[in-house]
Amino acid sequence: MQRRRYCWTGCFALVTTLTVVLVIGRAGAQTSTPGIQWQQPAGAADEISPHLFSSPDGQVFRLWQRAGDLRTGGGGIFLAAASPDDSWRKVLEILPKEAGVNALDPGIGFGSSNEIAVVYQWRRHSPRTKQVRLARSLDGGKTWTQLSLPIESSGKGFTPKPAWGRGHNLVVAWADERRVDKAWDVYVRRSPDGGSTWEQEQLLSRFPRWSEADLAVAPEILSDGQDKFWIVWLGLRNGRSSYYLSRSSDGGRTWTDPLSLTGQSLSVFGQRFIRAGERFLLVWQDTVAGLDRTGPDHIYAASSTDSGVTWSAPVRVVHLPPDAKVAAGSPTAVLVQDGEAFVAWQDGRNGRDDIFVGRSLDGGRTWGPEDVRLDADEPGTAISRFPSMARAEDGRLAIAWEDDRAGHEGIYLRIRPAGRTSTWGPELLVVPPVQKKAARTPSIVWGRGGALYVAWQVWDFEPGPSAVTRKVDSRVIWPDKK
Repeated sequence: MQRRRYCWTGCFALVTTLTVVLVIGRAGAQTSTPGIQWQQPAGAADEISPHLFSSPDGQVFRLWQRAGDLRTGGGGIFLAAASPDDSWRKVLEILPKEAGVNALDPGIGFGSSNEIAVVYQWRRHSPRTKQVRLARSLDGGKTWTQLSLPIESSGKGFTPKPAWGRGHNLVVAWADERRVDKAWDVYVRRSPDGGSTWEQEQLLSRFPRWSEADLAVAPEILSDGQDKFWIVWLGLRNGRSSYYLSRSSDGGRTWTDPLSLTGQSLSVFGQRFIRAGERFLLVWQDTVAGLDRTGPDHIYAASSTDSGVTWSAPVRVVHLPPDAKVAAGSPTAVLVQDGEAFVAWQDGRNGRDDIFVGRSLDGGRTWGPEDVRLDADEPGTAISRFPSMARAEDGRLAIAWEDDRAGHEGIYLRIRPAGRTSTWGPELLVVPPVQKKAARTPSIVWGRGGALYVAWQVWDFEPGPSAVTRKVDSRVIWPDKK
């Protein structure tokens, strides 16, 4: 399986100057739109990247994109809310009409007082610009305001992520290529009033001893809903990539210097950054390499019990021999305040990839001696990959994955009841494979009343191998109903 890696060497020349433009601005023209009932339009363009989220009050949302052409445009972002009758109500559509303009790379954040923020890249082909823009709702998605002025001042921002604090305090982090030769940095900006006005941009990826060859990308942000924020981002220094943490305890006004979390890592990728009270868990892929740095990926974890101030040394989660020529990837994770943690991933120790899960009882500092295999067919006979895991309020766990045992991929699921001595339940087929159609890359989340939501991407090969179309589909499962 091919996987995406950021090109660190040979992609950029050394940078000789760094210019940071700090702007205090007010958002421009605004438009408000009410929620509308979603209907799938005939002949819709490719739909990709479905992700499910649950707000603090248990409302389930589905976020996805329409794939566009970077030159001609057409790319957009959509958000729908789950209805009591198991249908979906579209609440937000970001679909630029200008030629050569796309909306992509969405990030979403939920506040404790019905705030929702969707930040995204507004990308125009000519003249070239990559703006970070915001759509916000202060009433749980009933009405929205889309801001027409960017959050960043460079016109070169991408992959933004938002988080809410107390009193409509909104913090947005993003990657930015404003430096010479499009070198990457991570910036953050704070709005005390939900996006109406903004304080100065701040550069996070700057070290006391800093080199112009340092690069940073892929921020992820968490908050406690009050004054604390945490941002993890990927940085390259001295030929090695690591994950770094920046913290704020004053609502995003000031930030700590970057703290390396991944030890002597070589080529980190695919982080999962989660919080449960004062506990934090970071899970990632890293190359197990010799002097030539060409080894396969394994899964690693680091954890904190004091709100991210201090961290454990990285430990390997997967129980593969260090010299095994088998890669483990696509991690997903959950964490509980009492210290129980689970990580699921895919690896090919049996031939083709299977789904495995590991368990920790101390927040991720140590991991149990056994990797439990979840796909129930013969080991290594089908390709099982891209697991997605979610925990319900009552303690139940669910893991979904794609599996091609019947030809094209279908979506499979297993549920683990609450309790530390529980075992995984039987395998369930969520969506069977259909001739010339494949169900891929599932996302799952628990909703109100014990409902389990599953979303996935359908690849339709009916038009032919050179004209594959994609759309988003989903299903609600009620495990408690017979």
